[in-house]
Amino acid sequence: MDSPSSLWKNGSFLKLWLAQLMANIGDQCYSFALLWYLLQATKSGTVLSLLAIPEMVAGLLFFLISGVLADRYSPRLLMVVAILSRIAVVIVVGFLTVMGIEQFSYFLIAQFGLGLFSSLFQPARTVAIKSAVPVDQLGQANAILDTTMRTVRIIAPMTIGLVASFLPLSTLFFINAGSYLISVFFLHALRLSKTDHFPVKMTPRQYIRDITSGVQELKRNRTLLLVLLFGNMGFLIWQVTYTVGYPFLAERMQQGNGSILAILFGFYGIGNLLGSLYMTRTSSTRYLFLILIGWSFQACGSFLLMMGGSASWTAFLGAAVSGIGGPLIGIPTVTAIQMKASSNSTGKIFAINLLVLTFFSTLSSSLGAIWLGKWPVEQLFLVSGLFLAVMSFTGFLIEKRALTKQHQSSSA
Repeated sequence: MDSPSSLWKNGSFLKLWLAQLMANIGDQCYSFALLWYLLQATKSGTVLSLLAIPEMVAGLLFFLISGVLADRYSPRLLMVVAILSRIAVVIVVGFLTVMGIEQFSYFLIAQFGLGLFSSLFQPARTVAIKSAVPVDQLGQANAILDTTMRTVRIIAPMTIGLVASFLPLSTLFFINAGSYLISVFFLHALRLSKTDHFPVKMTPRQYIRDITSGVQELKRNRTLLLVLLFGNMGFLIWQVTYTVGYPFLAERMQQGNGSILAILFGFYGIGNLLGSLYMTRTSSTRYLFLILIGWSFQACGSFLLMMGGSASWTAFLGAAVSGIGGPLIGIPTVTAIQMKASSNSTGKIFAINLLVLTFFSTLSSSLGAIWLGKWPVEQLFLVSGLFLAVMSFTGFLIEKRALTKQHQSSSA
């Protein structure tokens, strides 16, 4: 496989990378500003926990439609439209904060809008990467983009916090809009193999037919079906473990000291970065195997976190080990879709992947609210580790059997 350095000589990839970099910085400005504004306005943890729901609902409603659009229309134009629409939402939210409006329903509507335009952007970006990068460099391209995102998540909050200390909080929303605008500039400069046009009209029957064709292709492609299943099934337990287990563990470790939670998340982010950097160098095309290795890291991390209440270093190590698994799960999943799906179904199958991910994450959050979130934190991490270990072991058996059949077929 070619060196990752050769990707930087690819003008289309470089523009995509710069566009994502600016969008990621904007996302961090928005998240920090909105969470802090609503925390100061409401003093309610329940309000903050509800912020993610409109985005999930928007994804569940529009992912499949967005997948059809990504396969039929120009991904470049779809990304530009999505980012411009997000700019409009961000500016409105900025003016709401300038005017001191605290009515929570306005912000929920804004979150739904952002979720809608994100559901349009993500499948289009996946198709755009497939068009911009040679097939043998798709894995490295996805890993570089993932590494960039995770690096921004680690570095940006500190810089944003410094800016927020001497500028009005509302300024961050307009900085966000500016960074998005720069992202649009790079996206507009893209030149991809897909033509830049919009079909005149699509009927509901055409949408249904396109979605059905994507589902049928997924049913025929057992390898890709297994990738989507095992790439997302672990979120059934991971979501509640991360959003409930980590805060309660931090409280157990230092009697409610919020800095411990920040350190736990920081170690998880460092693990993420290490996993992403590894994925920029690997040339393995055993996507299911890599995904299962990722969940195995998550399982080991859960077992270490289970013991973190009595030894802080064990908890920090467990968070870092768990973090390594994230990129080993996400990057091979996206690359497998780009490699294994036909050119006419890449967007639809990626959208199905997002739909499955959202379904398992929503179910996990619901289970956490009514059941799992009430368990002692050690029990939650233990069950999480056992579930992920059993799931990974089962996947390894299935993957080994599939490889054996493939070798037998090749020999014959």
